[in-house]
Amino acid sequence: MLLEPKALENIIVGVLIDNHFKWYVSQKDLWFLDRKKLEEAYRKKLKEVGLGNMGSFIEEDDERKGIDILDEDSYAEFAPRMAKYAVSAKELRERLKLNLLTETKEDTFYSFMPSLYVNFDKRKLYSLYSEPASYEDFVPENWTGVYEDFLTYIDRAEKYWYDENEIDLLNLEGSSSN
Repeated sequence: MLLEPKALENIIVGVLIDNHFKWYVSQKDLWFLDRKKLEEAYRKKLKEVGLGNMGSFIEEDDERKGIDILDEDSYAEFAPRMAKYAVSAKELRERLKLNLLTETKEDTFYSFMPSLYVNFDKRKLYSLYSEPASYEDFVPENWTGVYEDFLTYIDRAEKYWYDENEIDLLNLEGSSSN
């Protein structure tokens, strides 16, 4: 695992594309799908507070270079750049268990709670991100973005928050298991 899940910095994102599921742990800013909309929102807000034009606010990172809109078409270019951030459910589970031994349950909960689920097949972004970064507002045209609990949409085999005894280590889903 290249990056550790860390609340407010590195987020856990589930991706479904071509019926294939992957987890990523990466910087949170990579997952604003439509950066043009994000830039426009920043400009509008600055105008409202009288700061006018201050240039671009979106940092150009290697993973998103040349990909202003991340969608089902541009994902093919994005995926190889993101391969270093891909992580298996098993690896996340092991890190989660280790974290529960070394950190508070609350800190572990916020770090290991999945933040986003991007379903490229259905053109839908689900967010559970707890801070005021509204990923769901910055999705491409013909996409839907919602702030909604998506945990039940994840296949059981990918639910890293369950241990080998079917115990929900973070109590994300209460007493249910899928």
